[in-house]
Amino acid sequence: MPNIDGVVITLVNFKKELEKRGHELFIFTAGDKKAKEQNKDKKVFYYTSIPFAPYPDYKLAIMPYISEREIRKNNMDIIHSFGMGTIGMAAVTCSKLTGLPLIGTMPTNIQEATHYISKNKRIQNLAKSIAWKYMKLYYNQCDKTLVLSEAVAKLCRENGIKNVEVTPWGVDLKRFRPGPERRRKNKNERINVLYLGRIVKEKNLDVVIKSSLMVAEKIKNVHFTIVGGGPAEDYYKKMVKEGGVEHLFTLVGRVKPEKTVDYYHDADIFVFPSIFETQGLAGLEAMACGLPVAGADYLAIPEFVKDGYNGYLFDPFDADDCANKIVDTIEERKKLRSGAIATARKYSVEKCTDIMLDAYYRVLEERKGKKGVREKIRSGLKEARQKILSVLNKIYIKRIQILKNFKKEI
Repeated sequence: MPNIDGVVITLVNFKKELEKRGHELFIFTAGDKKAKEQNKDKKVFYYTSIPFAPYPDYKLAIMPYISEREIRKNNMDIIHSFGMGTIGMAAVTCSKLTGLPLIGTMPTNIQEATHYISKNKRIQNLAKSIAWKYMKLYYNQCDKTLVLSEAVAKLCRENGIKNVEVTPWGVDLKRFRPGPERRRKNKNERINVLYLGRIVKEKNLDVVIKSSLMVAEKIKNVHFTIVGGGPAEDYYKKMVKEGGVEHLFTLVGRVKPEKTVDYYHDADIFVFPSIFETQGLAGLEAMACGLPVAGADYLAIPEFVKDGYNGYLFDPFDADDCANKIVDTIEERKKLRSGAIATARKYSVEKCTDIMLDAYYRVLEERKGKKGVREKIRSGLKEARQKILSVLNKIYIKRIQILKNFKKEI
């Protein structure tokens, strides 16, 4: 917080569920002066940070390594890292120093976000290779690496990351639940196609914008609503304008988290063109609200979008295919609604917390009795001291014996 994205939403959901079950969760995160001043939660620690220039919403914490002190003071049992930046490296360091088990979650495909570094394709490919090497180095220091889908697990194993397990993130089904089916007063009332999420190039909204005129030819009263903010907002506004489809689009911008449900309930279907998803939380939220999904046949999305059951999949680089599948999803939306709701129920926060806790308990059992670096040093010093004292004691006893023998001889 105050950022709103899949990681933040998931952490908030898990925190509530874990605390409801009697567990304690402490959060160490990057934040600015305002976030630190406004924080009232004694179990949340904000560290001074600097913004990541290409994406200012993301911040890099400066010197978060003092978190070891809080870990020891609060008698924590396990460390769970959701990032690979400075906070993530602090998690590795604290695990080594304290001996606590470390779990790492891979929440995003950073290797596919190299366009933030450079527009040059060669540099992007080099950066992608370096990213995988870094992730291998980072996650192989964890006791277990949790990923959100089988697609990402396969990628990780292919790139040398060990101890990988699939642990999906959950949807708050009390909040995201089906609204009333939209009933139209007349045939000309518009059909609303919704996208809700970060506005970034890796979400691949280009294909939806390019397909919109083809969709409008078949569905005369169609309209596209794009909700969210991010560094590509101006890029997509310009693309909509230059493509001559302004009449088909409403770009809402950022909205408060509590308002997102209203947008889901006001839509007929959800379009999910992303080529970046490790799971696709927004798509599952949409399904929980009763929306079928027209989604990209890419990475994790095919794991929950099933043709003819809860939506349709399309080639994310083919505007014609995208248009056809959006049309199919619109025309079959009533039939697909029940499948969408049933799919979302498999991903409840409660079920996903059970899966994550099981991973925690297994790691704790495997690491039982292992010591941290500081404990090893203390233990080593204690052993060395005892050995020295034992040697000195033997020398002392030997000298006493020599003195006794000398006295007898006298």
